[in-house]
Amino acid sequence: MENEGTIAIPIIGYIIAVISPIIALLYGAFLVYFKKETPLYQKHGRFIIYFAILIFIIDVILRFVIK
Repeated sequence: MENEGTIAIPIIGYIIAVISPIIALLYGAFLVYFKKETPLYQKHGRFIIYFAILIFIIDVILRFVIK
């Protein structure tokens, strides 16, 4: 039970992904590669990376459409 982790860490990652996808990529990579003892962080770290990439692509598309 000691390495279950807290859900606040992934939630912060999702919020960062909406604000700054590039920083969220680093945050997600940190969770995946340096928090290997906690499966919750590994799973959400991958999801944060995917979500940040999606937000970045949407941002780029919207910048070209609005411009």
